[in-house]
Amino acid sequence: MAIVVEEQRSKVSIVKILIWFMILSVIGAVFYYIFFKKPALVEIVAPPNFQNTQELSKINLDPESVINTPAFQSLKQYITFTSPSNFGRPNPFLPF
Repeated sequence: MAIVVEEQRSKVSIVKILIWFMILSVIGAVFYYIFFKKPALVEIVAPPNFQNTQELSKINLDPESVINTPAFQSLKQYITFTSPSNFGRPNPFLPF
């Protein structure tokens, strides 16, 4: 009596091939869209009233003139600020 040793061949099914094809196609599509596809540029035309922005960029604001205006002086302060030394522990990385 002879002993026959054979490897079992795995059956290649169409389902496994389709699953692998879908996985590889998804990976390929992701690779394409990340590395090769150029995004469409959105072209926005500025409205005509934005043509004066260069004039606005040249304006110099004087903080003293803003602070000394009556409208700014009439504002009330509702929050009291404490000194920064009162916040937290001196070294927060040390244990209690």
